[in-house]
Amino acid sequence: MNPEARRRLKDLQAYFDQAASSWDASAHTDPAQVRSILAYARIEPGQCILDVGCGTGVLIPPLLELTAPDGHVYALDLSPQMLEQCRRKYAPQCGPQPRVSFLLAPVEAIPLASAVCHGVVCYSSFPHFADKKSALEEMARVLRPGGWVLVAHGTSRAEVNRIHQQIGGPVAGDLLPEAEDMAALLGAAGLVDPWVLDAEDRYVALAWKEEPRAGKTQPATKR
Repeated sequence: MNPEARRRLKDLQAYFDQAASSWDASAHTDPAQVRSILAYARIEPGQCILDVGCGTGVLIPPLLELTAPDGHVYALDLSPQMLEQCRRKYAPQCGPQPRVSFLLAPVEAIPLASAVCHGVVCYSSFPHFADKKSALEEMARVLRPGGWVLVAHGTSRAEVNRIHQQIGGPVAGDLLPEAEDMAALLGAAGLVDPWVLDAEDRYVALAWKEEPRAGKTQPATKR
């Protein structure tokens, strides 16, 4: 990693560490909308899912429910304080056989072996990756053959970008790509059949690690 990338990671880590304790009080997430977005990926019981940029864990409850009874969720974040908030909320619920593992690392260096996950979810975090192509390549690396990457936000690309520019500081330049550029990034990372939806109430990008099996179709547009 070059010096500029290391500086960028350090700045983001500091920003999210500072915001962690008040994040849940200030963030507004609609659980029903989150579930409707996850439905694009058709998550199944028993699957292993990586939640990239998990933050305080907004996806953990629906992911545990969708992968029950014996699936597993890896929650990854570069911010120690964000990950600690997530751990405090959900580690006690996992019982003697934990179904959640907490990983402190940047997405450019995911501490997992190759081909271990059925899917990778990146919810409300993709704009913060300085090298988006490298981030997607790492996500693709940990996918099993036929696995999927889902990049999503609960509002439009224009609104996400407006919010980040308004906040300023280390996130001012953290922007979501246009649909055509996002599809190209997914393809450049070795993923196939990219599908991107940029609507008023959501931004969703979905692609697979390998050529879809016969009969697999693009997801229906959910509103």
